[in-house]
Amino acid sequence: MLHTLPRPGSGLQTLPGTGQALPSACLAGQDPDPGTFTAAVARYRALERLREFRSRLYDCLARRADALFELADAVLCADHAVTSLVQLCLEPEFTRGHGALYDALSAGRIDDERFFSLLASELPQAVDGPEARAWIAEHDVIDHGLLEKALAGLSPDDAAQVRDACARWARLRFAVDATAYPRPDAWCSPGREHVHNGACHCQGSSKTAPGWEYQLTAAIGHLRTGWAALADVTRTVPATRTAQTIAQVKSVLRRLRSAGHGMKAAPLFVFDAGYSAAALTDGLLGCPVHVLVRLAAGSVFYADPVTWEGRYGRPARRGAAVHCLEPADFAAAAAGSGPRARKKPLPPNPEPGETLTLPDTPLYGTVRAEAWHDLHPLIHGDRGWFAGRKSLPVLPGTLVHVTVERLPGGRDPHRAMWLWHAGPGPLSLDELWRAYLARFDIEHAIRTLKSILGLTAAKVRAPEQADRWVRLLMAAHAQLLLARPLAAGLRRPWEKQPDPARPLAPGRVRRGFRNIRAGLGTPARVAKPSRPGPGRPKGSTKGPAPRYLLPGEAGMPRAIKTPLIREKVKT
Repeated sequence: MLHTLPRPGSGLQTLPGTGQALPSACLAGQDPDPGTFTAAVARYRALERLREFRSRLYDCLARRADALFELADAVLCADHAVTSLVQLCLEPEFTRGHGALYDALSAGRIDDERFFSLLASELPQAVDGPEARAWIAEHDVIDHGLLEKALAGLSPDDAAQVRDACARWARLRFAVDATAYPRPDAWCSPGREHVHNGACHCQGSSKTAPGWEYQLTAAIGHLRTGWAALADVTRTVPATRTAQTIAQVKSVLRRLRSAGHGMKAAPLFVFDAGYSAAALTDGLLGCPVHVLVRLAAGSVFYADPVTWEGRYGRPARRGAAVHCLEPADFAAAAAGSGPRARKKPLPPNPEPGETLTLPDTPLYGTVRAEAWHDLHPLIHGDRGWFAGRKSLPVLPGTLVHVTVERLPGGRDPHRAMWLWHAGPGPLSLDELWRAYLARFDIEHAIRTLKSILGLTAAKVRAPEQADRWVRLLMAAHAQLLLARPLAAGLRRPWEKQPDPARPLAPGRVRRGFRNIRAGLGTPARVAKPSRPGPGRPKGSTKGPAPRYLLPGEAGMPRAIKTPLIREKVKT
């Protein structure tokens, strides 16, 4: 079969890559514009890729596939932010009744392994668009031929570490972050926990709300564009969050290998503060993966003990300590004041083993990064991930301290940044601090899921229903990413013109997805005409739904609800 594309003028011209030459008759009259022809070919391939993704996505839906697929299309084609689940049945893309919408979430089934494998095989390379690829081609100046000649005399292990460190632009980068699915008044929903919710306006500093917590893993690009390719999700609980995180990273690595990605370099997983750097380093020890974790202020790391011949006494357990504190914190601790006051002054940190200074960066001014290599954290065997172990491991890594002159917008930096890196080998400081800044793209993706696609708009009872809803929104977000080359910049009269050097925002792509879907079609079958069921027999009752207490509420008496009395006030 000959694949053809329309061209300006009359006639058809052959799509390159099909093995057929362009007919001379088509080129004899009017030569096509190379730019127009290249754009048409790129659009055709993007359209075919999106159509293939939708077909494979439909195969991942095991039960209620048609209703689930149309529900995802309704989310994508709605011209407003999703604030109510039942309103999606009014969209023309959802051809079924409102009962089918709820039935799809309660009785539908999604093959998780096939679904996450599909995301891992299609999305990581789609994050970096043409703008990022052009920027990478400009900055990737390593001559790999000369590199291989220089590595000829090294051992295989040392050569592998050097190749991994030099494969910066081919390295896949993933960000891991959790978000709350608040359900504070759903007393009949099981599995709720006290989860961190930054949008909570309650008094105090706890910022928690009853609900579920979902941890997302997303591929991030080399340029900060607000796009992230969501690749995995799991519902976590505080008791087993560390073990679930380690299992999630290993699952992503397995799916990447199964998808046939070359993985010339070990991927880099970036975590925000709140994750245990020691536990992640220990759990992923031996895996071909780099771990980058932001540390809380006040963390302490130690170098290896220094020994020499002729030294007597008990051998030292630890070497010099490096405290994640600023010079002002050291002065406060030495003066005996402040939150970290000590009776004895803290010794200053040793000199870093590596320093990087970048003057006059566009957003941050002068950036200075310092690194202490071959440090290890202090591990406690009576709690946390290492509880119950007889022998505690020594986990070497690199401690990185990053300071900037200013923040974007001219704001003053309120604190410095401390990072922990562990992996098969060392990485450059420039790659590490820029990789952590790229982590913020996953927060933009989470914001898109919540504020535009309606992640928390579905007020479902069972957590399994919420799991299916989250996966549907991940599939919708993946289609927006693949439709990015096809979208037109539909702009409201009061909105600014989009920057032509940057890709369209997810909201702009969603605004034109209905026009894109018209040329894609849908694998979902046409809804069958049906009549309403007989309903529940008269006189039968289901009884009250069981209530589930939150952790820590077993011995707490419930407050008695007092009737609200409104007093009439004469005016």
